[in-house]
Amino acid sequence: MTKALDIAFRIGLGLFLIGGFALVLAQAAALAAGAGPAVVSAAETIGPAVYTAAGVTGIIAFIRSYLEKWESGD
Repeated sequence: MTKALDIAFRIGLGLFLIGGFALVLAQAAALAAGAGPAVVSAAETIGPAVYTAAGVTGIIAFIRSYLEKWESGD
């Protein structure tokens, strides 16, 4: 069980880091181009998937902390 959660955590972490980078890159490019609506569009298009991946990954980390009996210093 913990091995599966570890794999799921790593996949989720990679997904939301890459997605977050893509989101910021798209918004920075739109901002540099002076295209305000494109900044909002990028957030509306890419954002929900990135936020969902981050949330699920956080929940997995929370579950792992209980299953693996992490200490407060871990």
